[in-house]
Amino acid sequence: MKRILLALCFACAISAYASSAVADAITTYRGICNASAGIDLGSGYFIVADDEINALTIYRYETPKHVGKVELNVYLNGPDGGKGEADLEGAARIGDTIYWIASHGRNADDELKPKRHRLFATRIDLSGATPTVAMPNAKPYGGLLEALASDRRFSVLTEASEKGAEKPRGLNIEGLADTKDGGLYIGFRNPLSEANLSAHVLKLKNPDAVINRNAAPVFDDLILLDLGKRGIRSMERVGDEYFIVAGPIDDGKAGRPESRFAIYRWTGERNTRPVYWKDIDPPDFHAEGLFAIAGTDRLYLLSDDGGKRSVCKAKSHEMSEDKTFRGMSLRY
Repeated sequence: MKRILLALCFACAISAYASSAVADAITTYRGICNASAGIDLGSGYFIVADDEINALTIYRYETPKHVGKVELNVYLNGPDGGKGEADLEGAARIGDTIYWIASHGRNADDELKPKRHRLFATRIDLSGATPTVAMPNAKPYGGLLEALASDRRFSVLTEASEKGAEKPRGLNIEGLADTKDGGLYIGFRNPLSEANLSAHVLKLKNPDAVINRNAAPVFDDLILLDLGKRGIRSMERVGDEYFIVAGPIDDGKAGRPESRFAIYRWTGERNTRPVYWKDIDPPDFHAEGLFAIAGTDRLYLLSDDGGKRSVCKAKSHEMSEDKTFRGMSLRY
């Protein structure tokens, strides 16, 4: 009997340890607050965009201090640099190229912000001790909304582009993911469809030609995804499926299901519905970046913590060691 009890206790201990060992790990990183998109660089490093800062920041997983920075202000705003943020919101990797997209949205006063109309690409550089990205040779592309406006299929997006990004049926891009054939899925946080409040996804078929040869964008028809009356905050292709972070089109309201951040899985096929996978915990983890860690069975989530601390607003356009965001590893 004693042997049986000991065996049971040992089994319980092993079970508890295993459960603990695979628990999601959360790390607090320093330097920025508004983590809005990220990509794995390999060798234990990742790169992050902040929607308030025209720069990309490099971190080592589970190490709070940043190890590299790529300034983008002059590249995005011209020789004088300017002061307006590009509002970078989405990233997707194809080979050694990382595509970055800005929100393309207006501000809270419905004012047009052309500096937020940006799509560009960087190249991963592994030549040094720390992975980084090389600055683009091509200028950032700024004609996405104009291209959409010229096509009647996208009238819902053109109408939305006249309103503030977080207003009902305004326009706000936050998701970007690669497709198997070298295209990009653009995921919209806003607007939601009028009929059943589904999120919009738009495929850009020729991103390389648009960026590097100034070709006209070629789009597929819009796709509608039912994400529980939520928009797309981030998306990533992993093998044959996509993981999508769904969240409110605005700051949300406590207690409402559509204000809770959640993850869905989707085949990427037009006629298939996304499948709810899980809510994101803790509830205050505002996931706006999701990407796969290469060579593992893990995703990495980034929380935009800009609304949590006053220092984030006081120093919104600059890096500071007292600014923080969180990252979380998640097994799929």
